[in-house]
Amino acid sequence: MAEEDELLTLINRRISKVIDLIKEQNADGLLIFNQANYRYLTNFTGEEAQLILTTRGDRILLSDSRFDDQIKAQAPGEISVIMKKEDQDVEIAKQLQKANLKKVLVEGEFVSAVEFNKLQKLNPQVDFEICEELVEKVRNVKDSLELETLRKAIDISMDSFNEILPLIKPGVVERKIGAKLDYYFKINGGDGPSFDTIIASGVRSAWAHGVASDKVIEDGDMVVIDFGAFYHGYAADITRTVAVGKVDQEMHKIYQIVHEAQRRGIAAAVKGNHGSDVDQAARSYITEQGYGQYFGHGIGHGIGLEIHELCQPALPFGKQELLNNMVHTVEPGIYLPNKGGVRIEDDILVHDQTPETLSTLPKDNLISL
Repeated sequence: MAEEDELLTLINRRISKVIDLIKEQNADGLLIFNQANYRYLTNFTGEEAQLILTTRGDRILLSDSRFDDQIKAQAPGEISVIMKKEDQDVEIAKQLQKANLKKVLVEGEFVSAVEFNKLQKLNPQVDFEICEELVEKVRNVKDSLELETLRKAIDISMDSFNEILPLIKPGVVERKIGAKLDYYFKINGGDGPSFDTIIASGVRSAWAHGVASDKVIEDGDMVVIDFGAFYHGYAADITRTVAVGKVDQEMHKIYQIVHEAQRRGIAAAVKGNHGSDVDQAARSYITEQGYGQYFGHGIGHGIGLEIHELCQPALPFGKQELLNNMVHTVEPGIYLPNKGGVRIEDDILVHDQTPETLSTLPKDNLISL
């Protein structure tokens, strides 16, 4: 009971912050389609629901009979649960009319133009307005339960990585290593992989998103392993690069460059800086070393209920001011076409002027297997 009371207290704080943002838009409510967002505000984990949140604090959750018992077990506090028996938009219209809402914000990223037009036709009394990543603005700063859960997801990911290291050797197929890693995520207490596990060896290590394939690992390969487990819905995201046997000297060189660039990026991940400061700290060093053209992606993104937060058009990482208890990745890389690549990625907690690296797998020297 104490745990449920603590969870409800946290959820009520989240709701209060979102309501403040709704009021800033001079609206009466918010219509939520994003699963991560309605989970954040209800604790319901099912994949079929919509949530209406009003400035009065009312939560109206629309789902269906498959999830009746699950909602009762998971969602604490006062919440109106509607089991949909008609078309979804018709059911939403009924609840909006019942709640007597005049202006309603709608998550623009999760509703089609067709559905938005249908909502307008069914609710002529309501002024609908598209909003972008409103709940996400609150989700960016993690509360105590979220941080505890993220730490567990990261620990599970690191334990699983250590268990697959002996598998990485000549003659083994990338896909086998990826499957084994995903298996260990669950064996070690996680919910499974938080994204398609990347195992990219040899020339494929220059593919930033080279998901595990049928390629056989060979002696002299660099292997980029980008991985993470979900735990209670929260995602870890870590990358390590390892060497199989004796690798090219330049690959050793770029590993050290990436490692130093990451160190500088992490040092810049302090309260008051922006994501662009983190990016520049790492990117400028790689550029100084002559490899700037081979680092083409951003320095990082937020993590939480979704594997990629703080990276969408409305809330890009580069423009985001860093606040205490934000968690984001720092992941510089150098990718040499037709030769190989290196990436090192860790999950960083913003804590005043002392960033905390939550993922602590060794990286000071290139791991040789």
